[in-house]
Amino acid sequence: MTELSEDNLLNHLATQHGHFEKKRTTSFKSDKDSEERRTPTQRGSAKLKRISSSAKSAHSLSSIEDKFSALSTLIQDRLLITEFPGRNSAAGRINDDDAFEEEFPDETPPSGRVTKEGDYDTDLEMDYDDWLHAEKILIEEDKTGERKYIDICNKTGVIPVSYFVRHIQNKEFEMKYHGLGPLGAKAIALPLRSNRKIEKVNIEGNWIESQGAIYLAQMLANNIYLTELHLAENKIGNDGAKAISEMLLKNDMIHTVDLSGNDIDDNGAEVICSTLMKNTTIKHVYLSKNSFEERAAISFKHVLLHNESLDTIDLSWNHIRTRGASAIAEGLQVCSKLPFRDSLFIDINGIGLKTIDGKAIGKAIKQNRTLRSLDISHNRIPQDGAKHIAKGLSENDGLQELKIGSNPLGSEGPLNILQAIEKNDICTVTELDLSNVLVTEEFQELQDKLEKDRILTVTHGGIAGELYNIQSITFDPLHDFRKNPVGMLRDIAKEAGYRMIDLFKDFDKDGNSYISKDEFVMGIKRAGMQVSVRQIEVIMEKLDTNKDGCVDYA
Repeated sequence: MTELSEDNLLNHLATQHGHFEKKRTTSFKSDKDSEERRTPTQRGSAKLKRISSSAKSAHSLSSIEDKFSALSTLIQDRLLITEFPGRNSAAGRINDDDAFEEEFPDETPPSGRVTKEGDYDTDLEMDYDDWLHAEKILIEEDKTGERKYIDICNKTGVIPVSYFVRHIQNKEFEMKYHGLGPLGAKAIALPLRSNRKIEKVNIEGNWIESQGAIYLAQMLANNIYLTELHLAENKIGNDGAKAISEMLLKNDMIHTVDLSGNDIDDNGAEVICSTLMKNTTIKHVYLSKNSFEERAAISFKHVLLHNESLDTIDLSWNHIRTRGASAIAEGLQVCSKLPFRDSLFIDINGIGLKTIDGKAIGKAIKQNRTLRSLDISHNRIPQDGAKHIAKGLSENDGLQELKIGSNPLGSEGPLNILQAIEKNDICTVTELDLSNVLVTEEFQELQDKLEKDRILTVTHGGIAGELYNIQSITFDPLHDFRKNPVGMLRDIAKEAGYRMIDLFKDFDKDGNSYISKDEFVMGIKRAGMQVSVRQIEVIMEKLDTNKDGCVDYA
């Protein structure tokens, strides 16, 4: 019984071998010299070996020895898989209805290669690791940053911005209000690290937040080509300001930094000032529209007293008030004594100067010989404060530009300032800006005379008419706008092609029917509407009925 079972088993295996050989010899009769064949991937330790077409059929085996020989041949040959058919080959699969059916994919696997060898298939594999290594080298050696940008976008899931790719070779790269966010900032930071073309980066209004600023700071620490970095309106906060400040301690090529409108308070200001006390390459710093108060003002006073390389500092529209403004004025009085300071341009408009501060500013103008431009507009400086400033101008020989518009200077204030310029033979003022300030006819006559005799340009808000009592005028540049701010906004929106409801929906990015002040400001800028920050404040005050800081337009 055992002998019969073995015999049956051997007969069955020999039959399979004969059937397989028959299929094999029938399917591949094409010319070996003219047909390219694909080779299979070596799986594990299995090797592929061509079966000779002269192998014996199972029907020719007549003895147990022949059957064992056939079985041995089948096992030794270890024919695990056949060669893959070509794209146009008819031999797509090998079938045996009695035993097994083995299928192969229509396409050659990634590791297979075509061979022209007629008798033996080869076992060559595509080196995928080599390909990855070559691609990695291309990315690392990419000097433009384009490959790095696409690669990091793929890794972080960020949609690549075609504008960045198109302009990555520009000397000055500007991409305002593109909604990059923190991850978008991370994507552009990596290529900026090795980019040798871009010298100026301006990504204002992209809300990259503190994390985006940290990404940029990490990548730009060793960049030796970038000289200007503009990050205004990006909500980087104190953490972002700290990251940028620490980067500036390592990078000695950047000379211009703009961090305006970034929700930085006194804590962030102290970190920035600490950097400015040590960095000797930064020339221009713009920090307007943040949340600096008295402590920040004192820190900037020390910067003015010790930093000899700073040329421009913009502290406008912060929360600096009387004592803080006095501290900055004191810094201006002394900073001109620094031996290597050549010039200083300072903007402190909209910080809340009053009479006592007008006196301090007047003293600073008198003593400072390096101050070239001073902007103290929008500071509620009254007529008495203007007189102190005029006194300082009477002895100044360095100031070239004075902006003192949008202040309630009264009838005598503007005239006192212009007369001080006239009487000072060494006065170097070439531009006097009194925008939104009414002047008298006497002022206009003196202006015409001075503009004819010397290089001087004067701008003012017009001549007060005879019907007005000039002594009682307290000029409000937003007087007409305050009468009907919503109507004025509707007219401005109409000129820009918007309906009010569509405009508000566009402002409301989170779709909760509430518009915050930040959303309002960003929306106005995106729409390209000419509305000032003070006008926006008037509109918000009018529309914010419950005084929660938001507009409920639902």
